[in-house]
Amino acid sequence: MMLAHVGEPLAPHDLWSAWHADPLTLGGLILAAVVYQRGRSTNRAAEGWRPWCFGLGLVALAIALLSPVDALGGVLASAHMVQHLLLTLVAAPLLAVSAPGGTLLRGSPPAVRRAFPRWRRRLRLATGVRALRHPGPAWLLHVGALWAWHAGALYDAALEHPAIHALEHATFLATGVLFWRTVVGVRAARVPAGLGVLLLFGMAMSSALLSLLLTFAQSPWYSGYATTTQAWGLDPLADQHLAGAIMWIPAGMIHVVVALGLLMAWIRGTEDGEAPAAPVVTGLVDADAGQTRTRGR
Repeated sequence: MMLAHVGEPLAPHDLWSAWHADPLTLGGLILAAVVYQRGRSTNRAAEGWRPWCFGLGLVALAIALLSPVDALGGVLASAHMVQHLLLTLVAAPLLAVSAPGGTLLRGSPPAVRRAFPRWRRRLRLATGVRALRHPGPAWLLHVGALWAWHAGALYDAALEHPAIHALEHATFLATGVLFWRTVVGVRAARVPAGLGVLLLFGMAMSSALLSLLLTFAQSPWYSGYATTTQAWGLDPLADQHLAGAIMWIPAGMIHVVVALGLLMAWIRGTEDGEAPAAPVVTGLVDADAGQTRTRGR
């Protein structure tokens, strides 16, 4: 289904007909699912939690980008904030936990698999690309994307121009995956649990500060919502305050829950006199993968 009145702001009675099938987004999600499934069929070592996390990550992307959430984000800042949180706090960590790179490569055409080592060598020669594997730059990029895209000029430009809006979403997702990879990614990529807690604390504080500024602002930041919120029973400033509250409370809860899980893993590892235990989700993933490899021998 498509938006009922193309070119007009979304009205409440059109909400449930506001699904859309953007060819690029829908095609990309389907292609990723097909390639991943092909990769799984050649190697079952990725069984356990990883495929579920990858699938749920794709579902989160579909909800954020193809469902009425996307259309509603064009008329309400609060809905746009929900879309941002789906990208950064649901889809990004799920994709980071799933670590789909190897499975996607196995499912890719032979030409892509043959060319991949050459591309990887070229990327390794690029100092800037190598730096993205470190937690500091990954954290800074994600925080920078969060603040930059919520500045008035860029935010309004994203509302007005679909290409800039797509770039905004791609930036949130890419920097989000980079950040969450260092915190809850596979064992070889993630940082020690103690450092992960610090990174999450810094991210939570940055997000909380931005949300407080949005929530307690005395005037609207975004001109793009000046005439679109009334049909939904909100004035632009109240809508912005609601967006700030959505960023503040649900996002803060996710950061706190993951940080507590890492902290508990860190404490258990310290009490046992061993290296810090893996985060709960990725620990289960690693265990399931190990059991699968054992059964396959």
